[in-house]
This record gives sequence, C-alpha cells and structure tokens, in this order.
Amino acid sequence: MTIKVLIVEDNAAMQSFLTTLLKNYGYELICFEQGLDALQYLTNHNVELILLDLGLDDIDGQDVLINLRSWSSIPVIVISARFSDKEKVQALDNGANDYVTKPFSAPELMARIRVALRQNQDNQVNQFEFGRVKVDPIARLVLCDGKEIHLTKIEYGILLLLLKNRDKVLTHNQILESVWGKNYIDRPEYVRVHIGQLRQKLEQNPAAPEYLKTEPGVGYRLITE
Repeated sequence: MTIKVLIVEDNAAMQSFLTTLLKNYGYELICFEQGLDALQYLTNHNVELILLDLGLDDIDGQDVLINLRSWSSIPVIVISARFSDKEKVQALDNGANDYVTKPFSAPELMARIRVALRQNQDNQVNQFEFGRVKVDPIARLVLCDGKEIHLTKIEYGILLLLLKNRDKVLTHNQILESVWGKNYIDRPEYVRVHIGQLRQKLEQNPAAPEYLKTEPGVGYRLITE
C-alpha cells in the first residue's frame, strides 16, 4: 500500500527537497503552500502523515494544528525554522507528534517519519518491552531483568503514558495533565522528580539514561530502539 504524505510548506526550495526525498522512498505526496488549502483538502481526503511548516503566508502553522486536532488524529511532524523551546512546546501541546528544526538531515527526518507512522500501528499491543524492562498493562506488572519492580501510582502512570507514546516527545504539561490532572499544569518539577525515580528503578545507569531521555526545555521521550 502506498503511504500518502501531505506537505504544507510555502518555501519552494524546501518543498522541492522534501518532494524529491520522500518520492525516493516511495511515498505518495500531496503539496500545499497555504494552510487553509491543506485543511480544506483534508476534510475530503485521507493521508497517513502531514509535514507542516509553521511560517505559512495565510495562517500560522500553530493554528493549523489547533484546527486539525479538533477533528483529526492524523500524525503531524512540524518542520520549522523556529527553534525556541516555547515554539516546540506550543506545537507539541497543540497536537504535533514531533518537531524537526531546520536545517535537518535527510536520515533524521526519515527516522522521525518512520516513528510517527509506526506509532499509529502498534499502540494496541498487550505488552511493552524496552531494554531490560517488560511491562504488562493488563496485569499492571513491571519487570526489570526478570524481577518485579514496585512503582508508585504516579510512576506507573508516567511510564505507561511514555510507553503508549514511545519514541515521541511529550511536554511537561502533557504528562502533568494526563497523570496528575489539569490543575497541575505548569509544574514541571513534579515530572522531573518522578522521572528521576523511574530512572533509578529502570535504567542501568540513571545518571546517563539510555531510554528515559530528557528533551531540554520541552519534556521527555522514551526511546525503545
């Protein structure tokens, strides 16, 4: 099956680069320069992935994300020259699956695309595994090197959230709202403390974590590959 990718990019050189790159990997492409045109297209057509620039002429890419997430869960990777942590956090909180800052390498982008596409396909598994750790959500069992590890309710909630969104960066507020509730947003120190505790229990070297990765100024990502 051919995978359809929608590119929303108003820079002709970047659109040409993305088109050439993705066609070489066998993707079917639909390109728009305007965000509103892309949204209109999506109301009547299906795609498997969207690559979205933020600096569009007609509408800001952040507003495209907000509009899209009100009715669709299509994976979105933001590709933008905006490099501030504030922009990244806002895009992720608005529903982006990932954020790639220009300039970027072709291998990096293709890896992010594979992750985003895979996330939609494999979130129905009954068990999760990474490194020395196995998690059975049905039995609420966490094993490390075959030995059962006790996690607090909050620690387990964070781990399960990261596993269900594995290889995807989650902002502090996404974690806080999901695990603690809406009344706890803007308290990143809560997350930092419990991530530290998870690393002590699950990482071979908590000081240099292999799986529970920090995205500076943004949040955390569980690396499973």
